[in-house]
Amino acid sequence: MKLDFRAKLTTSQKRTTTMVVNAFFMLLTKKNFDDITVREVCTLSMIPHSTFYNYFEDKYDIVRWKFYSLIYQYYPEMDTVMNHYDNIERSGDLLYDFLEEYRPILVKVAKKNPQNGTLHQTIKECMFEIGAIIAKNCTRDKNFDIPYEIIFNNYINGFLEMFNQTFYNGKTYSREQVRTFMKEFYAK
Repeated sequence: MKLDFRAKLTTSQKRTTTMVVNAFFMLLTKKNFDDITVREVCTLSMIPHSTFYNYFEDKYDIVRWKFYSLIYQYYPEMDTVMNHYDNIERSGDLLYDFLEEYRPILVKVAKKNPQNGTLHQTIKECMFEIGAIIAKNCTRDKNFDIPYEIIFNNYINGFLEMFNQTFYNGKTYSREQVRTFMKEFYAK
């Protein structure tokens, strides 16, 4: 990523990234990810191509940057050493808050982008990368009977399935249900 998702952006950087991300997601509500071009994003966001490429490498980079910045916004301590099991209920609350806040736009995006399409695969890759960061910090100096990679792949697959059920299958879960799912999926 050209932009560090954890960096404090200047006012100009915030404005530009907001315009690009908003234009991109507006296009995603109308078109499949594969059919969107950088030219369209630049035209809709009213920025020159050169400015776009100062901020993002390509349209995949927009997805990655937005995904990472959202995760960091919701879970700023993801880079720190933590006890994962002490954070399960909080993780459930964060997931619920995310699903509710972004439901309107992501339902529209899901209608134009198939569940196993390029956009979905890009988001899935991002989720597994975030999972690896969290896993590394949650498992430092600990021994598990099962390799931690398997534990956290299960964890990420649980997040993905709730994401899929919400946005592709129209399911609605209460906060308590999401907390319960998290506790059941990730119990010791």
